[in-house]
Amino acid sequence: MQVEIWEDYISLNSRTDYASKSLGPVSQYLHQADGTVVWDTDRLAVQVAVERDTAPLPTTEDREGYYGDNHYNFWASGLRDLFQITDWCDANGVNIDSYLDVGCASGRLLRHLHYQTGISSIVGCDINRAHVDWVTRHLPLAISVFQNTSIPTLPLADGSVDFLSAFSVMTHIESFDTTWLMEFRRILRPGGIAWLTFHSSRTWAEMTPGWPIYDALATHPDFSKFRGKPLASDRLIFRWRNQRSYSSNVFYSESYIRRNWGRILEFIEVIPCQPSFQDTAIFRKAGP
Repeated sequence: MQVEIWEDYISLNSRTDYASKSLGPVSQYLHQADGTVVWDTDRLAVQVAVERDTAPLPTTEDREGYYGDNHYNFWASGLRDLFQITDWCDANGVNIDSYLDVGCASGRLLRHLHYQTGISSIVGCDINRAHVDWVTRHLPLAISVFQNTSIPTLPLADGSVDFLSAFSVMTHIESFDTTWLMEFRRILRPGGIAWLTFHSSRTWAEMTPGWPIYDALATHPDFSKFRGKPLASDRLIFRWRNQRSYSSNVFYSESYIRRNWGRILEFIEVIPCQPSFQDTAIFRKAGP
């Protein structure tokens, strides 16, 4: 029986007895490629990307079930997201020397930042100690990783990050979203970019059974009161527990993103369906 500890009120799995597991490298799972997760292969051929990445993959359990038993698609999804980011940066004249992935999980994006780019400083953090331990044990030493908490603070220097991504992080922050934006602004250099995915009004209107977010919300007692109607507020929160972190799903309208987050960082644009179940809001820290 797992004994509760106080750290898990502001983080997850903070016990130190977690035993991570791993699979072989992606080269062992090429037979699982079904064409559903792709990137621009003119920019980087599949075989080249596979040959560069020699690290093991996390088990399905060690990546919270994402992509089920299709280990290749899990790997490919990180590369797809990386090239969406780097294509945008190329088109907008953004150079990246230091990168922070907030909510890095078991290194879905971190591994590709290391193996497929020349970025010199790659850092990840996650609220879940199990994910941090997995990255520490199985990915290259050049990647720095640490456990953060739900309290909006990061142990990084002011202006030390060129590019910050947070995939499926703001979707679970039921409190202090603007405080997190303030912390992101502090650690970004002038001109630095924040790439934040969120559940949008589009997500709310289009989701159907079979979407991960829909199936999760179907278990919430209040979901039936709202489903089938327009988004009820600019920030709609479904929370399961009242005493733990990471217990919510949150939907935002684009007007909320512009009005509230855009006061803290300069709003650039929203890219819909990137990744497919969410939208991406892009911000810049003002400065030369």
